[in-house]
Amino acid sequence: MSGAQAPARPISKMDVEIAIRNYWIVLMSKQAEQHRECFADNAFIFASTSRRLEPGQLVLLRREREYMAEATSINVNVGRVEVELLGEDAAVAAYTMRFDVEQKSPAGTASKRIPEEHITSARVTHVFTRMPDGGLRIIHEHISSPDDPREGYPRAAGAQ
Repeated sequence: MSGAQAPARPISKMDVEIAIRNYWIVLMSKQAEQHRECFADNAFIFASTSRRLEPGQLVLLRREREYMAEATSINVNVGRVEVELLGEDAAVAAYTMRFDVEQKSPAGTASKRIPEEHITSARVTHVFTRMPDGGLRIIHEHISSPDDPREGYPRAAGAQ
């Protein structure tokens, strides 16, 4: 049976948790190619600032430009991950995280405003699928934050 692939074992909750942690390590270490490989080619994403669903490839290119510059520092702290298996080849994971991006001001520049991003209570959903090569890939990502990220709850109507 040379050339035949052994059937992949079903996805486990541990597989998904490992894939999530590896995904954020890859982003924090700014490994662009490995970051793209975490996603299926046909992935679609609601990013934290998205107003609409976007093709994954578009979001990934934007992330490379915004987050993977040498002067950028990324820090992610993932909370407890909940995983629901959707069969042998798919799973959904939901969790919270803290996401911080800081830009170091290049030497010789005055107090130029450098954009930063801080999401203290991000809510993340990832849908994973097993690819023909046996690897897990993200096919859908949704990242959002509460209206009032300091408290983790929506701001009350009329609140200042």
